[in-house]
Amino acid sequence: MVQSMNASSRKFEGILDRHFETLLEHQPIFATYAGLKSGEGDLGVVSEAFEAAQQKRRLATIRALDGVNPRELSGEQHLDRLALRSQLLRDCEDHHRGRRQMDPSALDSLLNLLLHELQRGDDEPSRAAANIRSLLRKAPDYLDASLALIRKPEPVWRRILDRTFQGSPSLFAAVAEFLKRHRSHESDARLLTSASRAGARYHRGVMRRPAAPEGSFAIGGASLARRVRDELGLDYSLGEIESLAESEAERLRRQLKSACRRFGAKKSADEIVAEAREAWDPGEDLLAVYRAETRRVAGAFRSSKAVTFPEGESLEVRMVPEFMRHLYPTAAYSSPGPFARKQRGIFWVNDLSLTQATEEAKRRERQQHFGLSLTCAHEAYPGHHLQFILANQHPRRWRRLFAHAVFYEGWTLWCEQMMVDLRIDRSSWLPIQQLHDALWRAHRVVVDLRLQTGRYTYEQAARHLRRHLGFTRARAEADVNWYTASPGVPMSYWLGRLENERLQRRLMTGRGWSLRRFNDWLLSFGTLPQSWIEKHGLE
Repeated sequence: MVQSMNASSRKFEGILDRHFETLLEHQPIFATYAGLKSGEGDLGVVSEAFEAAQQKRRLATIRALDGVNPRELSGEQHLDRLALRSQLLRDCEDHHRGRRQMDPSALDSLLNLLLHELQRGDDEPSRAAANIRSLLRKAPDYLDASLALIRKPEPVWRRILDRTFQGSPSLFAAVAEFLKRHRSHESDARLLTSASRAGARYHRGVMRRPAAPEGSFAIGGASLARRVRDELGLDYSLGEIESLAESEAERLRRQLKSACRRFGAKKSADEIVAEAREAWDPGEDLLAVYRAETRRVAGAFRSSKAVTFPEGESLEVRMVPEFMRHLYPTAAYSSPGPFARKQRGIFWVNDLSLTQATEEAKRRERQQHFGLSLTCAHEAYPGHHLQFILANQHPRRWRRLFAHAVFYEGWTLWCEQMMVDLRIDRSSWLPIQQLHDALWRAHRVVVDLRLQTGRYTYEQAARHLRRHLGFTRARAEADVNWYTASPGVPMSYWLGRLENERLQRRLMTGRGWSLRRFNDWLLSFGTLPQSWIEKHGLE
């Protein structure tokens, strides 16, 4: 806490405490993911009256913030002030444009929460089973109330719901199996049937609702510009961002073309990586390869003294269970809650070779994990896992609940760049793969901007990725699906990476900082925009 606080400092701390204490009390799902027991087994209240009350509370908090003299706040308080206002403004905007009436994501929320409890079940089966039974008991009322909120579902989000619903039986089956293994209750079958039927009722009701106009996901230029300023911490106009992104895409394209020349004048990056992938054979035990490579990459970064590793953490590299295979890409990461007692992350490996019948088909699936050293750096050490563990240790309690993509995704791309610069992986094709992935992230900036301002339709956005990056239709559409629901996040990857590079030039080149000092400083403020850290965290 701030020492010898003045009246404004004390007033601000009170606003912060009241906001988050009330938020965690009223939104048990949020509390559960934060690692607090208080929300477990609960789905919360869903109604227009509840949403109106939450909006009234947000507006009251904004007015309270306006009554604080910013000159009397500490640097750390300024960071929380900016993050809190950003969060409030985003939620107010979503309420004002009626997102709750367009977004049929309640079934997805329920399934993800059940999945969260299944993951908990590995360590605390009794606790997880009790929470699951409570969630199943409350699911029908929750889904029925959520359906009542939906007026005109956004067409893309309705298609996503349809896919979620089609995959829900496998998750319910996994829940049934888990409960059967842990003190099965006579009521379990009834609870599962009731929840499953409620899911079908929710799906059917949403699919029957008249759809919102195509492109209703777009928040518009004014809102996107505000998010760029208040969530990414950048003072660029949308036109400047588009110009920057197009210039970056061209620069990366030239670098990629130059890097490919050593492999043959006429070979493209895709051809070079495809040839290397074809020659790669990880063997049958893909999980063992991931575990070994995660240890190797972590050890190499430790030896390079590029960043300080946190204490009191653990990371498990696990195989994705069968019922989760359709939910994950080749690999993914689940972070522990900010307040969870046990700070253990899970690095999931999805080995789809296990679903294939022939040896050739199995080999092809395993080869989809080619380049997994970059994946290990991105998801584990020193990427998402290390970054979020450090953020969860921040001494300012509420700082742990702020998570800006411009930092956490910018950081992971920074880790991928360090893989090349520090020669953590000396494979000749690695710089090509890293540049190709960087080019993808640069094009994301353009697509995100044009989608959310209505200059691209869904189809045009998917076509852009296919034309410029060679994506298949399925991969392009999967990418665009989540772009539609997360305005400003897709562009955060590359813009965040550029922010790290800008600060590196200022502090390492300009002031002579070591790489370790620079990275440790960046990570010491939590998950906030780099420009805020620069303004309020530099002496």
